[in-house]
Amino acid sequence: MKCGQPSLVLTLGHADLVVAEIEGEYRLFKSHRAGSRCRLLPPNGGQGYFVNAQQFKGVVVRQARCWAV
Repeated sequence: MKCGQPSLVLTLGHADLVVAEIEGEYRLFKSHRAGSRCRLLPPNGGQGYFVNAQQFKGVVVRQARCWAV
């Protein structure tokens, strides 16, 4: 999955908890953004996945980003 796809770029950020459909099941993942790509990692460890827009179902928890000056 590329985060640059219009349907995903506004809804998926780094370290968000997201739901994706993998092997016919809805699963919870933590997103990991590296450059222009995002990888979904299981919250308790294990194999990560790159998913397409049809597999991506939505963000459960969006992590707020605060930058200290």
